[in-house]
Amino acid sequence: MRRVMAYVFVGVTAAAQVGRADDSIVPVGTGPRPSAAPPCCPPLTPYPSQLPPWVAPGTPPSATDPMTGMPRPDPAAPNPAAPGQRDPFAQATEAGGQAARTFNENFAGDFPGIFFNRTVVTGFTTVPTVLGVSQQVVGFTQQVTTVPGPIGATGQPGAPTTVITNVPVVVNTPVVGQTRVPVQQVVRIPLAGRYNGVSVVENGNPRPIDQAYVGYNFYSNVGAALNPATGGSDLQRQTAGFEKTVLGGDASVGIRLPYVQQYGPVGLGSQQVGDLTVLFKYAMWNNRTTGDAVTAGFAVTAPTGGGTAILPDGSRAPHSWLFQPWGGFVTTFDRAYVQGITNLIAPSDGRDPTVLGNSLGVGYWLYRAPTDRLLTGITPIAEVHVWTPLTHRSPTDAVFLQDQVNVTSGAHFRFNRAVLSTAVAVPVAGPRAWSVEGIAYLSYWF
Repeated sequence: MRRVMAYVFVGVTAAAQVGRADDSIVPVGTGPRPSAAPPCCPPLTPYPSQLPPWVAPGTPPSATDPMTGMPRPDPAAPNPAAPGQRDPFAQATEAGGQAARTFNENFAGDFPGIFFNRTVVTGFTTVPTVLGVSQQVVGFTQQVTTVPGPIGATGQPGAPTTVITNVPVVVNTPVVGQTRVPVQQVVRIPLAGRYNGVSVVENGNPRPIDQAYVGYNFYSNVGAALNPATGGSDLQRQTAGFEKTVLGGDASVGIRLPYVQQYGPVGLGSQQVGDLTVLFKYAMWNNRTTGDAVTAGFAVTAPTGGGTAILPDGSRAPHSWLFQPWGGFVTTFDRAYVQGITNLIAPSDGRDPTVLGNSLGVGYWLYRAPTDRLLTGITPIAEVHVWTPLTHRSPTDAVFLQDQVNVTSGAHFRFNRAVLSTAVAVPVAGPRAWSVEGIAYLSYWF
């Protein structure tokens, strides 16, 4: 009896093995297995005929994990979770701060202000002046006079008598002295603190961002081409500003205050706190993934700065409120970006000019290392700024601005959250409003 039971056990086991072998030759991807349920885990060493049904037909065994049967990851493909593998152009966080820092840098800017005709003292000279008169006798002239003779006893006059008189000749000689008088001339130069540092492209960005910054601008020979007799003046400006995003990063508000020093011509050197500007911007389209944005904004400059001047006609120079609507865009191309801003500066006083500005800038991320502890990026830039006065275009006006086309080139150096921006701007349309401009800004993006 024991021998019969052993034969039965061996036969049942062989039949089960045959059934399993028949089941294993079902082609991959033809559907569920007809009879037996799938095992709780795949074999340790799967062959092509034993791959799970979720693996595509023809997949080599080496492309699957022997433990799970799942496709192996491509070792050549970058790991998006690995440090340094995330593309900074695709980073976006709350309030738009990080997205703004990784997509594009700020404009550099180049607007030195409008020009005023002013009467200045360019020197002194001496001129002869009559102080009085000195009388001198230079000779005598004889004057002959005939006098009738005395009356005689008969009542008849006697013989006449001739009288000769010497009359002095007197000459009036003027007394001349030298008097020192000033030499005056009308020059065309900016007025420190007016229309200075008010343009939205001054360290501006079309995108709403979180930043605080300080900057320095230096303009050499401002107005030299307009004043060949007296030359121009050097002008330098320090600027402090702040911008904070609101509405989830789609808008921002900011303030800006310049401090301006002007050197020459003679008698016109001054230093003034400029006018305070309040800025608002809103991104009508703000793609946090690609970095593209279309924005609009408005800036108001209040006449808070100091300084004044008397124009050649005797009137006081205007000091306007400035209203500045603008629109802008930014678009990115992998490591490059293009951005532009069009702005209109309209004064409250009609004696000041209305100015239209168009600015276009390009940048390229020459070096980019977001995980570096020190230098994380270098971005060379090139910009073109066109300024077109819509009113008061003639230098004969008391206040005016001529057409300008200015080219700016430089680079941004990124240090994690800080950016050091350096650039040089040169006018290319004559008469040149200034010779060359040096720009340096330090921004902290938070």
